[in-house]
Amino acid sequence: MATLVSGRADGTRKLLAIALLAYAAFAIYGSLVPLNFQALPLATAWDEFRAIRYLKLGIGSRADWVANILLFVPLAFFALGTFWPSRGRLRRLLVSAGMLAGCAGLSIAIEFTQVFFPARTVSLNDIFAECIGASLGVAAWWAFGDRFKAWLQRWRQINDQGGAALHLLHVYLFVLFGYSVLPLDLTISPAELFQKWRLGRVRLVPFLGAEPFSVELAYELLTDAAIWVPAAFLWRLATGHSARRTVLFTAVAAFVLECLQLFVWSRVSDATDVVTAMLGAAVGAAIAGAFAHRRHTVHSSHQEDQAVLGWKAMLWGVALLSWTAVLVAVFWYPYDFRTDWGFVHAQVAKLKRVPFALYYSGTEFRAVTEVLHKVGFFLPLGILLAIGTRHLMKATHVAHAVWHSLALCFVASAAAGIELGQVFLPNKHPDVTDWTLACLGGIAGYIGSLRLAARLASPPTRTQTAWRRKPASEDRPVLS
Repeated sequence: MATLVSGRADGTRKLLAIALLAYAAFAIYGSLVPLNFQALPLATAWDEFRAIRYLKLGIGSRADWVANILLFVPLAFFALGTFWPSRGRLRRLLVSAGMLAGCAGLSIAIEFTQVFFPARTVSLNDIFAECIGASLGVAAWWAFGDRFKAWLQRWRQINDQGGAALHLLHVYLFVLFGYSVLPLDLTISPAELFQKWRLGRVRLVPFLGAEPFSVELAYELLTDAAIWVPAAFLWRLATGHSARRTVLFTAVAAFVLECLQLFVWSRVSDATDVVTAMLGAAVGAAIAGAFAHRRHTVHSSHQEDQAVLGWKAMLWGVALLSWTAVLVAVFWYPYDFRTDWGFVHAQVAKLKRVPFALYYSGTEFRAVTEVLHKVGFFLPLGILLAIGTRHLMKATHVAHAVWHSLALCFVASAAAGIELGQVFLPNKHPDVTDWTLACLGGIAGYIGSLRLAARLASPPTRTQTAWRRKPASEDRPVLS
């Protein structure tokens, strides 16, 4: 048993180390984009860095300040988790102090390096904010580190539908709520909250003062509803609650989210979003009910399975092509194509930009929005391909690697086709970064779905179910 626990701990530590390296690379690269390096004598660079000053921040810069704090929270959290001693309070305190010193040193090194990249702003604000973030990350590990490691261990041992849905729900709600409080221009000032009210950013009556119907309004309402479909779907699968109760819980979550947005200066707290969340939750709960019913349905004969197989294949093909059409419709709107050579040549030149350089030119909120937009729209494409690939691998004798290669090529080709189409569209910015993010979203949906399906298909073992507190039948009642 001790060996088993140690193995699990080592596996969790490896995951934290990978997360640390990946996040550190992201933080360093993001701090130097767009990589406009300008050589300077070391003495000159040092003199400029010694003249670093503290900048006065207004409400417009508040988001930057909070973003720099949050930038170093995961870094310190993953770093301390990677090197966390198994026992000994003094050793843990010493390691924590070392992690704080290391994060502070990295922050100073980044700010000094930014002297050689003139597009970046060097200030004491960033160092102070990142040190605060590192302190919060260390404190977060002390408070929640053990529970986070246990959560990771349970994630690695999942072999039932409810447990998988619960963990995916945790991740989804974390991303949803985190995004919803961006761009982090937070305020608790009564005067500023009153100003938000006067500016019309607090709307207590659904659809009051709505703009005339348009394609843009329809898209906004549909996306506001669609973001709650996965939440309700996972919620119902994880808990086994009725559709009505799932919709009610989702409405409460949406209401809490709107209340949180009240304290974000640039966000709009709108009762309409609670209504659209309920509509999306109704769809997600219905899909979860149909999904659970299908898993419990047993075909009467092999002949019936063969008869249904053709219809399933056709429906899958229609779904795959339909979602591909949705991607084209969303990313090519409003379809005002131009083919004159000067315009096309200028658009093609945009493909040579440094990765994420375009995202740096905007706000952090805009950058995160674009990342989630690209990844989120291509996730379903990967999931659909995984569903089809699993059935094709079972029905044919073709090597699995061939089906995987075809699926991944489809994702890459669809993303490339969309970016190439944007070459001919004004107000669009074809970018290798967008192609990369789209591919990552599709690949994540594909690989994640295949691995999760394989794990759920395997029978549970004693070690995999040891972490449960009580039988699944007690935790999750049958869907009604």
